[in-house]
Amino acid sequence: MISMTYLGLLAILDVKKRELSLAVLGVGSLGALFCGGYYVIMKMTSWEGLLWGTVPGVILLLLAGLTKSAGLGDGIVLLQMNLFLLLDRVVFAFGLSLIIMGAFSAVFLLVRRGCKDVRLPYLPFLWLGCLGSVLCCG
Repeated sequence: MISMTYLGLLAILDVKKRELSLAVLGVGSLGALFCGGYYVIMKMTSWEGLLWGTVPGVILLLLAGLTKSAGLGDGIVLLQMNLFLLLDRVVFAFGLSLIIMGAFSAVFLLVRRGCKDVRLPYLPFLWLGCLGSVLCCG
């Protein structure tokens, strides 16, 4: 619940300002590291599982660095969500967020409210993907 509230706050900041505060990301990163460590200590996952869960975040960070079409903050938040949600849920959330964003973009273009150069904030869609992941995967 705390991670969804945190992600919701970041989504609002992403929509309003189109940038994320380093202080908020830093606090979130500390919380995510604590949560990931707790999961490993309590044997709810392994270090390998945490590492595999970083793949979606690393993909987003690579896209941000190579194409400038995604933000670095989006990749950092996706890495944090791995530590909050764990491997199966974060991969599901990432895929679901991309599907929702694609559907929204298609509708947005069909009603002629946007053009192909419009940049959408990603974190509201990630929030929806994480919500769907938590509801579907427990």
